[in-house]
This record gives sequence, C-alpha cells and structure tokens, in this order.
Amino acid sequence: MSLKRRIQEGIEGKFKGLANGFNRLNDYIFGVQRAVYTLLGGMSGTFKTTLADFIVLNSIIDAEKLGVEYNIFYYSYEIDELSKQCNWLSVIIYNKYGITIPPERIKGFGDNRLNDDEQRLVDSEIPYVEELFKKINFRFKATNPTGIYNELWQFFASKGKFEYEPYIDKEGKTKQKIKKYIPNNPDSYTLVVLDHLLLLLKERGFTDKEIIDKMSEYMVELRNMFGCSCIFISQFNDGLSTVDRAKFKGIDLSPQMTDFKSTRNPYADADIVLGTMCPYKLDMNSCLGYDIEKLKANMIMLKILKNRLSSDNIAIGLYANPKAGSFEELPKPSEINYKNYE
Repeated sequence: MSLKRRIQEGIEGKFKGLANGFNRLNDYIFGVQRAVYTLLGGMSGTFKTTLADFIVLNSIIDAEKLGVEYNIFYYSYEIDELSKQCNWLSVIIYNKYGITIPPERIKGFGDNRLNDDEQRLVDSEIPYVEELFKKINFRFKATNPTGIYNELWQFFASKGKFEYEPYIDKEGKTKQKIKKYIPNNPDSYTLVVLDHLLLLLKERGFTDKEIIDKMSEYMVELRNMFGCSCIFISQFNDGLSTVDRAKFKGIDLSPQMTDFKSTRNPYADADIVLGTMCPYKLDMNSCLGYDIEKLKANMIMLKILKNRLSSDNIAIGLYANPKAGSFEELPKPSEINYKNYE
C-alpha cells in the first residue's frame, strides 16, 4: 500500500476500529484495530479475563452492526467452556436488559439459585450464546505455540492468497519465497485471544520464558504477514502486592514493565501494553483522586504502559461490575457523587 493510499483510507474511516465498550480510553488506543498486538497484564483478581471478554463482546456487537467479517480465535486455558458460557450469559443479559444475574447464580453455586423470572431470561438467551460460541473458534485444551501458529497460518491461507518472488539460496539455486499476502476480504478483522501465556503447553523442552517468547515471536510474524490482532493475557509478579512495597510512601504502585512475569519479550513485541490494578487490594486509601474507601474493590486502574498508536503512561479509573461482566469509565473524581454511588 502506498503512503497516499494509507492516508486516504484513514480519511475514509477504515481505521476507526471496532468498538470496545470504552470512550476516553479510545482517545489513545482507538478500539479494536487490525494488526495490533495488545498485551494485558495484572495480578490475580484484577479482572483481566473479564476485561478481555468485555472488549471481545463489544467488538462482536459492533462488527455485526457494521456487517464486517470478524474472525475470532479464543484460546481459553484458564476457564472451561461451560463456565465461559455461563459468564457470557451474565454479560449478554446485562447488556440487553440492564439486569444483573451473577455467574455464580447462573451456575447454582452454594445457595445461589435462579428465580422463575431469571430462569426464563437465561433460557431465552441460551440459543444466542450457543450460536455465538459456534462462530468463535474457542480452544479450551492447552496447545503449544507451534500448534497455534500452524492453525492460524492454515486459516489465513484459506482466506487469501500469497504472492511470491524468486531468490537465490546458499547453493545458488533459484527458489520462491512469499512476498506478500493478499486477503480475499481486506476489510475483515481477525482477533486472537490467549488466556493466559503461562498456561501454554510446553514444547521442545522449553522453559516458561522460552515458550512465552516463542509465542510472542510467532504473533509478531502473524501480525505482520496477515494483519491479525491479538489480546494476550499475562500474570504479574507477586511482588506488586507485597506489604513491603506498599509501605513505601511516594512509590508508584501502578503497573510497570517490570511487573510482567517470566519474561519481558512480549512487552517489547506488543504495540499496546495495558496493566490492571485494584487499589483496594493494595490497601490504598485513594488512587487517581478517587476515594477507594467508598469505591472499594470495584475501582480498577487501567494503565496504558506502552502505546505505539498514540500516548502512553495514561491511567484511567474504571468501575468494574464483575457480577455482570461489565466495566464503565469512572467520571472525574470531582464529578462523582458518592452519596448516589450505590
């Protein structure tokens, strides 16, 4: 693509991106874009998977509205299929009807039970969720990086064609190599979600670091060759939550590059790096000007640590509603009416 054509496509709105459920955040990351490698990190219990699912579901709705082909490969190694379906039922019901039915009630854990109205609502949405799961390429059994790479390569090969060019190998023989990939539908989107990197299946005797680095290396190649995007979820080191770290006044407790577990290569490879933090779990009284004593564990800081698309080192306060799989950008601290918070 020429520079002039790239600029023209921007004018035509071809890089608007699919909706991700946020507004202010998109002043910097612009929704779900093509050919963008996103790394999402955080400690356990900071709603990383819920946030990724929130983005995926919002982008699906937007793609359907726009009539855009949207291919999703979701490698869910932490949550099984039925649990994921129950979780998504909760989100979809909240999005459609504004009614909160927590996943634990849908699953019937403990003394949680659906009442008659809730059961009718859940039953009415089961066909939609089951149909949605047929459209998404879910993989619930752990795979190694090479298995994922081969599956995605075969998929893209079926969705376009390759243009080749000759080259001379070390023995002086003329051979062909791929020059570029031409998709059948250049307006389509493909998103790869991996939850999470440390649960990848081992191969070739690799260590955790080598496995994650290989997957990241493959993703860069897939992004560059086919224009696919990804959301890779990564765990943070436990050190972020240590009491000793929290005791130091004036120390920045927000997510940092050094918090990512096992390896920093995905951080280096990614176009966008997001980090989540729950200030309440770190015994903080305030964060970004918000009163954590009032917002408690529902306040999540989402920080843009790295951003090749625009500005970075940006932190936004989110209200997390895990019982509905929902997130909202909090108003400015000065605009929150805590009396009406509940």
